[in-house]
Amino acid sequence: MIGLSFLGTAFFSAKKNDDPIQITNCNNPITLPVPEGPYYKDEHLNRSEIAESKTGIPIIYIFKVEDKNCKPIKDAIVDIWQCDKDGHYSDFAAENTVSQKWLRGYQKTNQDGECRFSSIFPGWYNNRLTHLHAKVHINKQDVLTTNFFFPREVEHEVYASSLYPKGPNPLSVSEDIELRVDKDTKRHDALLMKIEKDKKGNLVASYTIAIA
Repeated sequence: MIGLSFLGTAFFSAKKNDDPIQITNCNNPITLPVPEGPYYKDEHLNRSEIAESKTGIPIIYIFKVEDKNCKPIKDAIVDIWQCDKDGHYSDFAAENTVSQKWLRGYQKTNQDGECRFSSIFPGWYNNRLTHLHAKVHINKQDVLTTNFFFPREVEHEVYASSLYPKGPNPLSVSEDIELRVDKDTKRHDALLMKIEKDKKGNLVASYTIAIA
């Protein structure tokens, strides 16, 4: 079982009652989709440590998968992929990374619906906010494709590091190529990960993935 006690109540934060986004019986937003984008590959990488040799600020991702009645979903596959600190993806000719597998992997949820990964904080590239890609598969069915986003204050802290020479991501939500069709920031805001630090000062990002 994954210990979540140090995250406190922020992991299970409530949505406002006037928010039109559909919520579960325990007040978590039903996780909204975001298009897959051009850099997904099913690499069949069953692993929790995905950074390989890539450098950056370490981060732990913790996910809980539940249904709309707040019941944890066991054996859901959470498949994630992200860019490196310079904004590049592995295993694509356009990125000059063919046959490389870094920053990709999947895990199955345990009996509490939880799984975790260790990675590095992603960088960014033109036309996109800083993000993490994810798919969720349940009973061999693809039930969700989405992105998760990061609070700006966390980004600014991370991007002040010399490990991220591009500095802060200047893009606004309305300029993001995948979100600019939205009339407001509600989808983005509902997909923000909760970021805290553990007792050693390491970043821990958490999110409850609620399946309708």
